[in-house]
Amino acid sequence: MIYVFDLDNTLCKTTDSQYVDSVPYYDRIVKVNKLYDEGHTIIIETARGCISGKRWVYQTIDQLKSWGLKFHNVRAGVKFMADVYVDDLAINSEDFFNDKPKDKMSLESGSGVDTNIVIVNRVLKEATNERVDKLIDEIKFIESIPTEFKHKFPEIIFSKYSDDKAFYEMQHHNLPTIRRLILSGDMTSDEIVYWSDKITKFSLDLYNHERVDISKDVFFEVLHWNRFRTRMKELSSKSEWFKNILEEKEIEINGKTYKNLNVLFPSIKDRQKDFEPEFIGRWSHSDLHFSNILIDRDNDDFRLIDPRGYDFCDYYYDFGKLWHSVNGKYELISSRLFEVSGINESHHFNFDETSKPFQELHNAKDNLLDKLSVYSSDDLSTIEMKTEFNEVMHFSTLIPFLLDYDNKEERARTAYYNSVILMNDFCKKYGI
Repeated sequence: MIYVFDLDNTLCKTTDSQYVDSVPYYDRIVKVNKLYDEGHTIIIETARGCISGKRWVYQTIDQLKSWGLKFHNVRAGVKFMADVYVDDLAINSEDFFNDKPKDKMSLESGSGVDTNIVIVNRVLKEATNERVDKLIDEIKFIESIPTEFKHKFPEIIFSKYSDDKAFYEMQHHNLPTIRRLILSGDMTSDEIVYWSDKITKFSLDLYNHERVDISKDVFFEVLHWNRFRTRMKELSSKSEWFKNILEEKEIEINGKTYKNLNVLFPSIKDRQKDFEPEFIGRWSHSDLHFSNILIDRDNDDFRLIDPRGYDFCDYYYDFGKLWHSVNGKYELISSRLFEVSGINESHHFNFDETSKPFQELHNAKDNLLDKLSVYSSDDLSTIEMKTEFNEVMHFSTLIPFLLDYDNKEERARTAYYNSVILMNDFCKKYGI
């Protein structure tokens, strides 16, 4: 199970936002640590900094570690500051830590008095600081998308944004993502291909709605080259380990030596002409990995969430997202379904290739490219190359989103190892 715990005045006593003077509730920390040791995922979520804009995440992580609290992730400054929280999955902290019977928890509100629980059928998304621009782009995209495509995206109920903060409430759909169905063993490779095909057809209609005339140099600089450089700088600034590893020309992974990303990147960039798209569209989701696709099996339908809202994109960008999910196994890395050994001393990781999720993703590769090829006028070998190019660029630039700030960074490091392998294999295959 995934447990999300508030911090101040739940796991520690805090007065008037004096976070450095917070006093831990050690009896509660013991209970959280027990859940961690039992294999549950522990997320600490705090509103620290959401009003002031100050980044409290690093100080908070150090503070929690000094208290001996075990956790997987800390989200600071992203929780919306409010006086009352209403959630159908919420349990009042006093009830939870005082071991109140679950039947009582479900009948009473957070204050413990008999009231009705209010279930809010909305989803709140918010961002501060460096992720604000992304969320603002998303809001603008959903609000302005052509009418005939709006039914595939959640409806925005309310939104507000400024230079340093943004949030919106959107319609909630009680539907599973493709990722959840795959990881639960409830989706076969044939279904993965079926839904990928169905979604790609819609995506191509979206791209074709309005084509744009833009310089290929500008296109690649914005969507690929500058993104790569920016994300590498972000990794270096946020992690000492990544700062050091990115300076190396070679890296040994699983006992084999590979050229590092920064070494291969200039050579890939020089081959830009080979990767140019057939056309560029104004409207696109642009982030079609499997956790952003909700599936409605009963009605043979789907919904797309978390669009990037770019001003322009191409369909190979989406092909690469789908391919990095089945070929690069992004879904397994994001969900921690991998094994590592000696993470601080060596670079070794592996997937459980006997697991059903791995097998279904692997088997989906056989037919996915054939399905995607229907939507392109390029020949199959060119489709394969351009799709794999986008996969390589996606994988090498998604790593900062997997940073956990836990001094292990197993997800981010595994994603980095996999991106190095993918980029080396790609360069070797196409003579780069």
